Amino acid sequence: MSFKTQHIDPSQVQTPTVLMTKRAQDQLRLIVENDITLEECVFRLEISGKGCDGFTYAAGFTDKREGDFLVLVANSKLPITIALDPFAAYYLQETSIDFIQDFAQDAEGFVIINLRQENFQGKFWRARPELTPPLITNQKQEL
Repeated sequence: MSFKTQHIDPSQVQTPTVLMTKRAQDQLRLIVENDITLEECVFRLEISGKGCDGFTYAAGFTDKREGDFLVLVANSKLPITIALDPFAAYYLQETSIDFIQDFAQDAEGFVIINLRQENFQGKFWRARPELTPPLITNQKQEL
């Protein structure tokens, strides 16, 4: 029996531009400097879901993975590296990261802002081929 697996062709994905507010940079440095368990980890942006308003995002510390895009934050004076898998890198081409701390709303954390989010709203955006990632299709044989 044969089946197809599809993967994004990372060689066809441009390296994203990631910006980070000073508040987010300071918070990330504070976390890294004070948590020795993160020594071998990378700060990762991920696409965590899709709704009518576009994608939803998550950020956190993980291990480095094969195929990751490792992107230097463009507006940081010190080197800050962000990891994205090829899927996230394709859809987060222009991204800004902020950090909010609103105790009145019980909200604290990194906020990912996709500056191209309007391209992925609604349910028919995939009908536009320029908004879908380049794929590699492999044929695999199973006995």
